[in-house]
Amino acid sequence: MKRLMILIAVAALAACSLPSTTVRTGLPPPTMIVTGAPPGSVLLVDGLDMGSAAQYSGNPKVLAVLEGTHQVEVRLGANVVYREKAFVSSGQSHTVAVAGAVSP
Repeated sequence: MKRLMILIAVAALAACSLPSTTVRTGLPPPTMIVTGAPPGSVLLVDGLDMGSAAQYSGNPKVLAVLEGTHQVEVRLGANVVYREKAFVSSGQSHTVAVAGAVSP
């Protein structure tokens, strides 16, 4: 009888699990919008080709990025039309306003 009680206690303890915790900020991921990009230009974020810069005009599409600092470039062929280092945080939308000249 004592062994049976011990086996039941061990089985009950083995069935227990530690509580799990999920942290959610409630904020949407950061996004980027590109305005004024010349036709045929390409958007690069941290050296990765994101495709046509014009498609991320905010109407209807935006580019979701990770929170943090990003190197943003807009290129037309081999020429860099616009360049900036941008910090975005959760819930923020950063607008890349291409003016036609390379920014430092």
